[in-house]
Amino acid sequence: MSLNSLFSIFRPKEDKFFPLFRRIGECTVEVADLFTQLLSETDRAKQEEIYPKIKALETECDQIETTIFDELNDAFVAPFDREDIHELCGNLDDVVDLITSSAKRILLYKPKQIPTKAQHMAEIILEDSKSIRVLMNELKTINKKSEQALEECQKLHDLEHEGDEVYETFVQEMFDTEKDARELFKIKEIMQGMESATDKANAVGKTLKTIIVKYA
Repeated sequence: MSLNSLFSIFRPKEDKFFPLFRRIGECTVEVADLFTQLLSETDRAKQEEIYPKIKALETECDQIETTIFDELNDAFVAPFDREDIHELCGNLDDVVDLITSSAKRILLYKPKQIPTKAQHMAEIILEDSKSIRVLMNELKTINKKSEQALEECQKLHDLEHEGDEVYETFVQEMFDTEKDARELFKIKEIMQGMESATDKANAVGKTLKTIIVKYA
């Protein structure tokens, strides 16, 4: 047996990790798209039809991440540093979890009206998810397409900054105009969860930058 053949036994197969990450990228876009639909829907019955779809995708992502960790424990060699994979999975999980929890808060709190800035924030999250999908699709060849990956990471950074500005403006306007303390609390909690989702999306980009530096 040649040396290359021997090493190929221990080399992680592509189907162990990269298709799983690609599916997480797809799930993230699907969750964000459904959340945008839920946020724009005024009919509560239709909102209640959308939420289980979001929850099902969150559960699927959790299961995929568990599979990644199981494969990581079994693999003799990992495609990237194990710590980086754990961090990447954690940040991806947080993005989906925060979108899901924001959707749940809308159903639980039943706000009288969804402000336009919440719609804006949902659009930012959807753009975040699309950049994440690109990065997950290119993860296998990220060392060969580092420039494109870094552009997507920069998009996540810029979107996080935009989300901060939207949230800060929203808080200022709400405290100036909203007289109902309960409504103020409801919307602020929903918006805070959405803003946190943009933070975690940026964290995905930061982790990918670390991987690029190590392997590009």
